[in-house]
Amino acid sequence: MSDIKTIVVCGATGKQGGAVLEALVQSGAWKVVAISRETTSDKAEEISKKGIPVIQADLADRSSLVNAFKEAYAVYGVTMPLNPKGKLDTEYEWMQGKNIVEACVANNIQHLVLSTVLYVEEGQEKTLTYVKRKLDIEGLVKEKKIPFTFLCPGSFMDDFGGEYLPIKKNVITGTAANDAKLPHIACRDIGKMAALALADPAKFKGKKLNLIGDFISGNELAEIATKLSDTKTYKHKPIPLLLMYLFAREWIPLRKHFERWGREPYPEEILLAMKQTRELLPDTLTFEQYLKWKGWDRKL
Repeated sequence: MSDIKTIVVCGATGKQGGAVLEALVQSGAWKVVAISRETTSDKAEEISKKGIPVIQADLADRSSLVNAFKEAYAVYGVTMPLNPKGKLDTEYEWMQGKNIVEACVANNIQHLVLSTVLYVEEGQEKTLTYVKRKLDIEGLVKEKKIPFTFLCPGSFMDDFGGEYLPIKKNVITGTAANDAKLPHIACRDIGKMAALALADPAKFKGKKLNLIGDFISGNELAEIATKLSDTKTYKHKPIPLLLMYLFAREWIPLRKHFERWGREPYPEEILLAMKQTRELLPDTLTFEQYLKWKGWDRKL
């Protein structure tokens, strides 16, 4: 048992980190340690009840990460572009990334699997400010010569029915035009890909992988919801641009990118990413498969 290597999972109480934690535990190949800002939270206690150690650490606190990463072989890292008040804060995210990198260096981490951002076309960081800082974090990882794998996921299927894809009165509210296809991935599959990368470092170290499980429009998503419901008709409706301008104008450039990428001719990088994701992980979920897996066919 002493020969089993330790992997520390950042963001373990969140969607991505939670999925990575589950995939690593299911593999049975590692000693898995979760970190959380609040070890007494409901999600942290759920993890503890499964026999997984939960260490108190904050991505905004370098010293807590240095302590949490002690004696670990590898780390799964994830940063958030939102500050504790829920506002877009790229400098706050840069601080998180810098702290993860410095804690990896301090502990001689042998493999950092880092969730960054879908990268579709060169120069997109010039208009998408949160992308630039994520790329800066990638650059710092390389500068410090930490063995890495960068996972670059599309939008989360797991947001369906939540804050970013709410459903009310048979209307799915999205962030882009009805006909624009958006790249999506299930967090379950991010977790599985992270587990693959950690299990086969020779194949995955030094790689940057866009992860896309489905490329689907709001109208197509509404059709799937209607089919699964069997009794209701669903429609998709984008957030009005005026409301975005008043309350979330920082996300308008991303919407414009999605609407351009989501109409023909589609970017080759998106099509290649879908192909590559499925080659590496053949059971990658489509959006319809994800909804069935999560039981939405009984909820819609």
